[in-house]
Amino acid sequence: MEEWLTQFAANAPYVVVFGVLVLSGFGLPLPEDIPLLLAGYLAGQGYADPWIMFPGCFLAIVGADLMVFTIGRRYGHYVPRLPLLRGFLTEARLARTERQLHRHGGKFIFMARFLPGVRTAAYFTAGTFKIPYWKFLLFDGSAAAISVPAIVFLAYFFAHEIDRVREWVQEGQIAAIILVVLVIVVLAAIKLFFKRRTQLADPDTPPSLHPATPPTNPPRTEPRGIKELGD
Repeated sequence: MEEWLTQFAANAPYVVVFGVLVLSGFGLPLPEDIPLLLAGYLAGQGYADPWIMFPGCFLAIVGADLMVFTIGRRYGHYVPRLPLLRGFLTEARLARTERQLHRHGGKFIFMARFLPGVRTAAYFTAGTFKIPYWKFLLFDGSAAAISVPAIVFLAYFFAHEIDRVREWVQEGQIAAIILVVLVIVVLAAIKLFFKRRTQLADPDTPPSLHPATPPTNPPRTEPRGIKELGD
């Protein structure tokens, strides 16, 4: 755990933790798990009230995500042109995020919570394409409801082993990313399977999708004109 951040947060725990979480939501190059671990550690050591710290962390994270989403919804592609954000919200990153968003929709919003360096661009792009507020809050809030309590409670109950908890969190994040990717791959495979099955069962399916059958030669008959000439 970063000692300077721990010492500074011990004097003003709520301001430091909530402030760092909001800045992290806006692209601060600091992993989100560090302030969450700090929140649980401070509560476990008696520097903060857990009943204030726990819901406060959740609201700070979702609130920052919602602000990024709203900025993207209102100002679109104008914001990446600003000098302070040009290096982070690049056009290339937004284009990649747009493709993933079109392909996976709400699932990508959920998955972005567990992908460091992707979350801010994903939520900004989701706002740019006018995704409904309720849909964004549903997927983002569901992901935060999993990650935030898990990290904070681990640091709270194992505050005396905070370095080991940090290793657990890092391993858990890798496992979560792998699990989310596997779920998306399986769902995509199932969707493709049923789509092809429906196409094969549909009688209106274009002939090109069915195996071609070799043409049969019709029985050879004597032309009528030749017979009449013979008469």
